[in-house]
Amino acid sequence: MSVVDLVLQLGLQITLTAWVVRRDMRRAPPERLVRAWNDASFWSAVVVFGPLCIPVHFVRTRRTLLGFLIGAAWMIAVMVILALISEGVARIGDLART
Repeated sequence: MSVVDLVLQLGLQITLTAWVVRRDMRRAPPERLVRAWNDASFWSAVVVFGPLCIPVHFVRTRRTLLGFLIGAAWMIAVMVILALISEGVARIGDLART
């Protein structure tokens, strides 16, 4: 893994995770927003835990099994996107070496 790949993965992980959680918070009714993270907790969770914090957010705000399932689906989607981008960067790197 190159430094470029590592920096790209870290940046995309934080960006995509924050986007998913913020997107949900923008659409949430007030009773769900009360249970959401404040800004400091939000950024701590996003930076430290990455996509793993997505299901936690959905469970905190919805408090249902459906909330967990929605969060798990978003987490898997983010992780698949990150894996595809990583694979693409690796293939581009392989092509550049040849």
